[in-house]
Amino acid sequence: MRGRPRSVNGAVPFGLALIAVGVLLTLDNLAVLDAADLLAGWWPVAVIVAGLWWLVTGARLTGLIVAVVGLLLLATTQDVVEADVGSLIFPVLLVIVGGGLLQAGWRVRTARVAVAGTASDAGTGRGRAATASAVGASERSATAVFGDARIAVHDTGADQRHVLVTATSVFGDVRIEVPPGWRVIDRVSRVLGDVSVPHDQPDDPDAPVVEVHGLVVFGEVSVRATDRMKGPR
Repeated sequence: MRGRPRSVNGAVPFGLALIAVGVLLTLDNLAVLDAADLLAGWWPVAVIVAGLWWLVTGARLTGLIVAVVGLLLLATTQDVVEADVGSLIFPVLLVIVGGGLLQAGWRVRTARVAVAGTASDAGTGRGRAATASAVGASERSATAVFGDARIAVHDTGADQRHVLVTATSVFGDVRIEVPPGWRVIDRVSRVLGDVSVPHDQPDDPDAPVVEVHGLVVFGEVSVRATDRMKGPR
């Protein structure tokens, strides 16, 4: 096994924004500047920065949508566009979540094609339809909205080497249990959510793979290596 650092998630720009606000409030208390006026007109910059962060860290569609929304909000606060910011919040959230779902769906579709191609190249001799059926049999999904959900991936034999898992978490928690010795690939789109995977990944390039896709909105997806005889690790 080798150590695998936890990937930086979408909560980082939110944390940086809180730090920036804290610094501004401190400067305001020291009478260096007027934080209220500054924040009232320029707070959408934090939204733009968050979008750019997701754009460069892999969540391209979500990041692009968030950045564009931030530009629209900035144009509103700077009176370039006449609109009520409050009335934009709900539709903006719908656009961001919808964009995240589109990105997650596209990633799952791409993964299915890749897995099907790999199985076909392996020479199963059963044709394209049979390969697609095998891929479908190796998929799991769970959705948690203001609640919890659990997925257990079991080692059923050497013929199951690549499992696709789709996890959707909206203000909820999705917990995924995988067999020890399986490699976990994180493909989850995040909107101020958290994804945790095992730190130790197998060195064997032929190790079975669990590829996790989906969307996290103010929620959490956690993957744990679990031996059914010994419990979680």
